[in-house]
Amino acid sequence: NRNRKQAASALGISLRTLYRKINQYNLED
Repeated sequence: NRNRKQAASALGISLRTLYRKINQYNLED
């Protein structure tokens, strides 16, 4: 369970950064 939680949190963080980058690119447009 712990490993799964860590993986989920890591995925959430990576997704957050991805969305942030996408938002930045959209703002540039």
